[in-house]
Amino acid sequence: MSIIGGLDIHRKQLTFDWVDEQNGKWERGRITPADREHLAGWLTRFDPTVHGSVAFALEGCTGWRYIAEEMAKAGVTAHLAEPADTSVLRGPKRRAKTDKADARLLRELLAAGRLPECYIPPPEVLEWRAMLELYQDLRTQHTGWAQRIQSVCFHQGTTAPGQAGIGSGSARSSTNNCRSPAGCRSTPLWRSWTSSPSTSSGCAAGCCRPPEGSRVPGH
Repeated sequence: MSIIGGLDIHRKQLTFDWVDEQNGKWERGRITPADREHLAGWLTRFDPTVHGSVAFALEGCTGWRYIAEEMAKAGVTAHLAEPADTSVLRGPKRRAKTDKADARLLRELLAAGRLPECYIPPPEVLEWRAMLELYQDLRTQHTGWAQRIQSVCFHQGTTAPGQAGIGSGSARSSTNNCRSPAGCRSTPLWRSWTSSPSTSSGCAAGCCRPPEGSRVPGH
Protein backbone atom coordinates (compact mmCIF):
# COMPACT_ATOMS: atom_id res chain seq x y z
CA MET A 1 0.00 0.00 0.00
CA SER A 2 1.17 3.53 -0.73
CA ILE A 3 -0.24 5.60 2.14
CA ILE A 4 -0.77 4.12 5.58
CA GLY A 5 -1.86 5.95 8.70
CA GLY A 6 -3.57 5.95 12.06
CA LEU A 7 -6.49 8.01 13.33
CA ASP A 8 -7.19 8.65 17.02
CA ILE A 9 -10.87 9.48 17.69
CA HIS A 10 -12.17 12.04 20.18
CA ARG A 11 -15.39 14.03 20.35
CA LYS A 12 -13.72 17.39 19.70
CA GLN A 13 -10.92 16.43 17.31
CA LEU A 14 -9.45 13.62 15.21
CA THR A 15 -5.67 13.19 15.40
CA PHE A 16 -4.03 11.67 12.32
CA ASP A 17 -0.57 10.30 11.58
CA TRP A 18 0.19 9.01 8.09
CA VAL A 19 3.20 8.14 5.93
CA ASP A 20 3.59 7.85 2.17
CA GLU A 21 5.69 4.70 1.76
CA GLN A 22 6.78 5.60 -1.77
CA ASN A 23 8.39 8.97 -1.14
CA GLY A 24 8.72 8.90 2.65
CA LYS A 25 6.43 11.89 3.21
CA TRP A 26 5.14 12.02 6.80
CA GLU A 27 2.33 14.20 8.14
CA ARG A 28 0.66 14.54 11.52
CA GLY A 29 -2.10 16.88 12.68
CA ARG A 30 -5.69 17.29 13.82
CA ILE A 31 -9.12 17.55 12.23
CA THR A 32 -11.39 19.86 14.20
CA PRO A 33 -14.27 19.87 14.78
CA ALA A 34 -14.75 16.11 14.53
CA ASP A 35 -17.71 15.82 12.17
CA ARG A 36 -18.56 14.38 8.77
CA GLU A 37 -18.13 17.65 6.85
CA HIS A 38 -14.59 18.39 8.00
CA LEU A 39 -13.51 14.76 7.75
CA ALA A 40 -14.83 14.46 4.19
CA GLY A 41 -12.98 17.65 3.22
CA TRP A 42 -9.73 16.31 4.69
CA LEU A 43 -10.07 12.96 2.90
CA THR A 44 -10.21 14.66 -0.52
CA ARG A 45 -6.40 14.94 -0.46
CA PHE A 46 -6.13 11.16 -0.82
CA ASP A 47 -6.88 10.19 -4.41
CA PRO A 48 -6.56 6.42 -4.92
CA THR A 49 -5.89 6.96 -8.62
CA VAL A 50 -2.84 9.09 -7.77
CA HIS A 51 -1.55 7.71 -4.48
CA GLY A 52 -2.48 4.09 -4.99
CA SER A 53 -3.96 2.26 -2.03
CA VAL A 54 -4.70 4.35 1.07
CA ALA A 55 -5.43 2.71 4.45
CA PHE A 56 -6.04 4.05 7.94
CA ALA A 57 -6.35 2.27 11.25
CA LEU A 58 -8.77 3.47 13.93
CA GLU A 59 -10.00 2.07 17.22
CA GLY A 60 -13.52 0.70 17.55
CA CYS A 61 -14.67 3.37 20.00
CA THR A 62 -17.59 5.81 19.87
CA GLY A 63 -17.63 7.59 16.50
CA TRP A 64 -15.85 4.98 14.41
CA ARG A 65 -18.89 4.27 12.24
CA TYR A 66 -19.24 7.64 10.52
CA ILE A 67 -15.46 7.78 10.01
CA ALA A 68 -15.43 4.37 8.33
CA GLU A 69 -18.38 5.41 6.15
CA GLU A 70 -16.68 8.62 4.99
CA MET A 71 -13.46 6.73 4.27
CA ALA A 72 -15.35 4.22 2.15
CA LYS A 73 -16.89 7.08 0.14
CA ALA A 74 -13.43 8.55 -0.47
CA GLY A 75 -11.93 5.22 -1.53
CA VAL A 76 -9.85 4.90 1.66
CA THR A 77 -9.67 1.50 3.39
CA ALA A 78 -10.59 1.62 7.08
CA HIS A 79 -9.11 -0.97 9.46
CA LEU A 80 -10.98 -1.19 12.77
CA ALA A 81 -8.83 -2.07 15.79
CA GLU A 82 -10.05 -3.73 18.99
CA PRO A 83 -9.42 -1.15 21.78
CA ALA A 84 -8.50 -3.58 24.58
CA ASP A 85 -6.04 -5.61 22.48
CA THR A 86 -4.53 -2.41 21.10
CA SER A 87 -3.94 -1.16 24.63
CA VAL A 88 -2.13 -4.41 25.49
CA LEU A 89 0.15 -4.02 22.47
CA ARG A 90 1.00 -0.51 23.63
CA GLY A 91 2.87 -2.04 26.54
CA PRO A 92 3.88 -0.35 29.80
CA LYS A 93 3.60 3.42 29.77
CA ARG A 94 7.04 5.03 29.73
CA ARG A 95 5.72 8.51 29.10
CA ALA A 96 2.40 10.37 29.14
CA LYS A 97 -0.24 8.93 26.80
CA THR A 98 -1.18 11.44 24.07
CA ASP A 99 -3.42 11.49 21.01
CA LYS A 100 -0.38 11.77 18.74
CA ALA A 101 1.17 8.69 20.31
CA ASP A 102 -2.06 6.71 19.88
CA ALA A 103 -2.31 7.68 16.20
CA ARG A 104 1.32 6.72 15.63
CA LEU A 105 0.82 3.38 17.39
CA LEU A 106 -2.14 2.52 15.16
CA ARG A 107 -0.13 3.39 12.07
CA GLU A 108 2.85 1.29 13.18
CA LEU A 109 0.69 -1.72 14.06
CA LEU A 110 -1.08 -1.56 10.70
CA ALA A 111 2.21 -1.25 8.81
CA ALA A 112 3.69 -4.21 10.69
CA GLY A 113 0.59 -6.36 10.20
CA ARG A 114 0.04 -6.64 13.97
CA LEU A 115 -3.19 -4.64 14.23
CA PRO A 116 -5.87 -6.55 16.23
CA GLU A 117 -8.47 -5.97 13.56
CA CYS A 118 -12.25 -6.21 14.02
CA TYR A 119 -14.87 -7.12 11.47
CA ILE A 120 -16.88 -4.21 10.04
CA PRO A 121 -20.46 -5.43 9.36
CA PRO A 122 -22.52 -4.30 6.36
CA PRO A 123 -24.55 -1.07 6.74
CA GLU A 124 -27.87 -2.88 7.23
CA VAL A 125 -26.41 -4.96 10.07
CA LEU A 126 -25.07 -1.82 11.72
CA GLU A 127 -28.55 -0.27 11.55
CA TRP A 128 -30.18 -3.31 13.17
CA ARG A 129 -27.52 -3.39 15.87
CA ALA A 130 -27.95 0.32 16.65
CA MET A 131 -31.74 -0.04 16.94
CA LEU A 132 -31.51 -3.07 19.22
CA GLU A 133 -28.91 -1.43 21.47
CA LEU A 134 -31.05 1.72 21.75
CA TYR A 135 -34.14 -0.35 22.59
CA GLN A 136 -32.21 -2.26 25.26
CA ASP A 137 -30.94 0.99 26.81
CA LEU A 138 -34.45 2.47 26.87
CA ARG A 139 -35.86 -0.66 28.54
CA THR A 140 -33.13 -0.56 31.18
CA GLN A 141 -33.77 3.12 31.92
CA HIS A 142 -37.53 2.55 32.03
CA THR A 143 -37.11 -0.18 34.64
CA GLY A 144 -34.81 2.00 36.71
CA TRP A 145 -37.18 4.98 36.72
CA ALA A 146 -40.20 2.77 37.52
CA GLN A 147 -38.40 1.31 40.53
CA ARG A 148 -37.34 4.77 41.67
CA ILE A 149 -40.91 6.11 41.46
CA GLN A 150 -42.21 3.11 43.39
CA SER A 151 -39.62 3.61 46.14
CA VAL A 152 -40.49 7.32 46.48
CA CYS A 153 -44.21 6.54 46.67
CA PHE A 154 -43.63 3.77 49.22
CA HIS A 155 -41.51 6.17 51.29
CA GLN A 156 -44.55 8.46 51.45
CA GLY A 157 -46.87 5.58 52.37
CA THR A 158 -48.82 5.56 49.12
CA THR A 159 -49.04 3.44 46.00
CA ALA A 160 -47.22 4.07 42.78
CA PRO A 161 -48.96 4.81 39.45
CA GLY A 162 -50.30 1.63 37.91
CA GLN A 163 -50.70 -0.13 41.24
CA ALA A 164 -53.87 -0.80 43.23
CA GLY A 165 -55.56 2.28 44.65
CA ILE A 166 -54.49 4.85 42.09
CA GLY A 167 -57.38 6.32 40.16
CA SER A 168 -60.04 4.43 42.15
CA GLY A 169 -63.05 6.10 43.69
CA SER A 170 -61.89 5.28 47.22
CA ALA A 171 -58.57 7.04 46.64
CA ARG A 172 -60.29 10.17 45.28
CA SER A 173 -62.83 10.24 48.07
CA SER A 174 -60.15 10.02 50.76
CA THR A 175 -58.43 13.03 49.26
CA ASN A 176 -61.60 15.10 48.81
CA ASN A 177 -62.78 14.43 52.39
CA CYS A 178 -59.57 15.75 53.88
CA ARG A 179 -60.36 18.39 56.53
CA SER A 180 -57.09 18.74 58.44
CA PRO A 181 -53.35 18.53 57.88
CA ALA A 182 -53.40 15.06 59.49
CA GLY A 183 -55.76 13.84 56.76
CA CYS A 184 -53.30 14.89 54.05
CA ARG A 185 -50.81 12.19 54.90
CA SER A 186 -52.31 9.95 52.23
CA THR A 187 -51.66 12.62 49.61
CA PRO A 188 -48.21 12.52 47.98
CA LEU A 189 -46.09 15.41 49.15
CA TRP A 190 -45.33 16.68 45.67
CA ARG A 191 -49.09 17.03 44.98
CA SER A 192 -49.88 18.95 48.17
CA TRP A 193 -46.86 21.25 47.92
CA THR A 194 -47.70 22.34 44.39
CA SER A 195 -51.44 22.79 45.02
CA SER A 196 -52.88 26.26 44.72
CA PRO A 197 -56.16 27.78 46.02
CA SER A 198 -57.70 27.34 42.56
CA THR A 199 -56.69 23.69 42.14
CA SER A 200 -56.91 22.43 45.71
CA SER A 201 -59.86 20.01 45.92
CA GLY A 202 -60.10 19.51 49.65
CA CYS A 203 -57.52 20.98 52.01
CA ALA A 204 -57.04 24.68 52.50
CA ALA A 205 -54.28 25.98 50.27
CA GLY A 206 -50.90 25.38 51.84
CA CYS A 207 -52.16 23.16 54.70
CA CYS A 208 -49.55 20.55 53.84
CA ARG A 209 -46.81 22.96 52.79
CA PRO A 210 -43.64 22.51 54.86
CA PRO A 211 -42.40 25.49 56.88
CA GLU A 212 -39.94 27.77 55.17
CA GLY A 213 -36.35 26.70 55.63
CA SER A 214 -37.28 23.16 56.66
CA ARG A 215 -35.77 20.13 54.96
CA VAL A 216 -37.54 16.96 53.90
CA PRO A 217 -35.99 13.76 55.34
CA GLY A 218 -34.35 11.63 52.68
CA HIS A 219 -33.83 14.53 50.21
